[in-house]
Amino acid sequence: MIVNKLSEIIKLFYTPYSIFSPVPFFAIIIFLLAYKSDDLLSSPIRSLTAGVIVSLLSSFASNIWNHTNDLEEDLAQGKKNALTQKIISHRSAVIISLLLYILSIISVVYISIGTARQAYIFFLIWALVTWWYSDKILLKRIFGFRLKTHYIGELITYSIAYPAYTLSIWLIYSNLNIEGIVLALAFLCFGISVVLIKDIKDISGDAKAGLRTFGVAFPPSKLFYFSCLFLLLYYIIILNSVAFNIFSRSILLVIIPFFYFIKNTFLHFNKKNWRIEAEDNKQIKSMVATTYASIILLGLGAFI
Repeated sequence: MIVNKLSEIIKLFYTPYSIFSPVPFFAIIIFLLAYKSDDLLSSPIRSLTAGVIVSLLSSFASNIWNHTNDLEEDLAQGKKNALTQKIISHRSAVIISLLLYILSIISVVYISIGTARQAYIFFLIWALVTWWYSDKILLKRIFGFRLKTHYIGELITYSIAYPAYTLSIWLIYSNLNIEGIVLALAFLCFGISVVLIKDIKDISGDAKAGLRTFGVAFPPSKLFYFSCLFLLLYYIIILNSVAFNIFSRSILLVIIPFFYFIKNTFLHFNKKNWRIEAEDNKQIKSMVATTYASIILLGLGAFI
């Protein structure tokens, strides 16, 4: 019984699954891309460990904070987690999230001092915007709204959070340079692609909760179309970075998932004028799979 309860509490830390947790793919891939930089810290293992710790602490913090502030909506939608089932109290979850945010910020500030790099600036931007995105306890009372409740707030959050987080992790490993900026732009497009379609599965629940998310405000076909366009930009930025000798040719491994994305998803839906039907589940899953494969191959290509 205790083990089951503890397991449910731990799930709050890493749900929803992402490139950040429970496996810190993002921190590892950024490390591999920065590995060949002359500006890398003298101890690669120590650098990687620092980046992974920061990535896990910060993603755990934002996940729990999101669950904590979504408690009312999750209860209304019948979702089951440690909070809705009262395995952990709302107050305890708030305290845990706050402590994880503080620990991650302290860690980045400490690393920034030790490396004489300003990773903390970008990390503090990420922390503020992700906190505000979910917060209905403090900042909502001050400003009168939650960023999460409206699609404009969602777009602002993801447009700031993804590049800021990318640069903060990059600066743990290397100095600010053209490689880091290119990655920040690529993951900006990736982040916008994600935010456009992440709410499609929760349209009815968001509408009942009075939220004006992308899924509620726009038809799924239009959201999917623009999500694919931004995903296409993500690939174009990465491939052009090779053409301009910013990254090595080995990261051209991403051509494999790029080809499958174009063939199985982009061209498929383009022929249908971007209408989404029940039988399109395979193509949508293919899009998700190829996108995550591209991120893994990006790191693997940098390592070769």
